[in-house]
Amino acid sequence: MSEEMWVVRAGERARYVEEFLNGSYIAVHFTDVAPDDLRLTDEADLKARASSPAETAYARQLVSFGYRIEVGDLVIVPRLTKGHRDYLVARVVGAYEYTPDAPQSGPHRRRVEWLGRFLRDDISEAAANTMGSLSTVFRPTAVEAEFRGLLTALAPISDAAIAATRSQPSHAPTPSAALAPTAAVTSKPDNTSRPTSVAQLDIDVDERGRARITCPYPALVMEQTPRHVDLGRDWAGVPGIYVLTGTELQQSSSRTGHERTLTTTLIVRPWAYVGLSEDFFGRLSSHRQSKPEWRRALLVRSGGQPFSSDDIKYLEERVHAVLADTDEVALDQSKPRGNLSARPRNPALLDACANSVVAVLRLTGTLI
Repeated sequence: MSEEMWVVRAGERARYVEEFLNGSYIAVHFTDVAPDDLRLTDEADLKARASSPAETAYARQLVSFGYRIEVGDLVIVPRLTKGHRDYLVARVVGAYEYTPDAPQSGPHRRRVEWLGRFLRDDISEAAANTMGSLSTVFRPTAVEAEFRGLLTALAPISDAAIAATRSQPSHAPTPSAALAPTAAVTSKPDNTSRPTSVAQLDIDVDERGRARITCPYPALVMEQTPRHVDLGRDWAGVPGIYVLTGTELQQSSSRTGHERTLTTTLIVRPWAYVGLSEDFFGRLSSHRQSKPEWRRALLVRSGGQPFSSDDIKYLEERVHAVLADTDEVALDQSKPRGNLSARPRNPALLDACANSVVAVLRLTGTLI
């Protein structure tokens, strides 16, 4: 079986990337969930420790880092800093390690062998959006084929980094010449031949008509719920946005013929209202009283690290804008201009989220 591919971030804004390079390892923190050695626990216990949506996301990433990543797997570490705009590639050469007196990068480690790097300009916009995920540890499944195509033309990281890497003992099979860190860049990959990112949705519908929709990229969890059905309990205290949908009747009248007969046509048009919330239960309960038009609600939250307050403000504005641009739906609200001042962590990723939300609305028949 071929090696798996992972992305592991070197902290916020790649602050630990030099530490990773010099030490020939990757590391994560998440000590709020796991301050101890992961070898002394198991996946079930680790997940059971989580007491909030954020901790659930952290536990899931720790499971990947400690139990899923294997020796021989490939790891991409983004290095988007003031001095660099590239991605570092390494091969995992050691099992999980726990370092009690570790620096700020975290006590959970894996030894790696650095192979090379590729530039931000070498990848497609879809790939760049994938790398902008809010998660620290994840698999770039949607664009993995594109990244694997870049492995045959990696540029050296630096002479010093290569020398340090070669001095480390390797417990993995020797990489092929195509993956060696000294491989020269023979040609820039052809952007026109790259595969496009295809959204894959998993949809489960329960006996009450609630549809749970999960999307791996961008990582989203959605639930479409009929007006009269209560939400799933896992939506309590979760930041996200929602789209209320229904229909409205529009009347069009005209006179035709010599007798000027009045003809009236009733037009059924989709109707929507976009909002944000950190308390979906309270917000939808209020809308049941104040907005009789809606029939279904689509709830949206992050499938990885929870959205921040600015994230959901930005996403609300973007979903509203995308719906308005379709000219297919009546929006019972003005554009949420107050959210234009939001400072989200990854606008490009949230733009992709907005497009996915509207695609789901089309899929479920909300947009005709």
